[in-house]
Amino acid sequence: MTDQLAGVDQLFLRLNLLVLLVVVFLPFPTGLIADALRKHDTSGERVYVTLYGLTLLTISLLGSALDAYARYQHLYSPAQEGEELRRTQRKFLPAVIGYVIAILTGLLLPVAAVALYFGLAVYLVVPFREAARALVRRHSSRQ
Repeated sequence: MTDQLAGVDQLFLRLNLLVLLVVVFLPFPTGLIADALRKHDTSGERVYVTLYGLTLLTISLLGSALDAYARYQHLYSPAQEGEELRRTQRKFLPAVIGYVIAILTGLLLPVAAVALYFGLAVYLVVPFREAARALVRRHSSRQ
């Protein structure tokens, strides 16, 4: 997102610092989950997985707020607003819904919630639409 900015203001920088504050907190619940799963501590798993999910949800919501602020203040460079930015916006709502489902799942089945978090990470990182287009182009060029 920041690669596509033409400029920033003080509020944008403060919102960005808030996002980064939550991001640097992420290793804490991650470590708690790893310890609980390793020790088979079923009493703490639910709490730790829920804390992890709430942290991810907070990062997602703050990142979206940062994006919305940048749009509202016209901080994006017109030449840089491209497909990647639109792809990120298209993935926001499904990711938030996925995090909420994973958090609720974690209250009952913590290991299943960890699998859902992993699936969401893959969904957010892998550009499936672009990969499918590349495969179609590759297949059509062979014929």
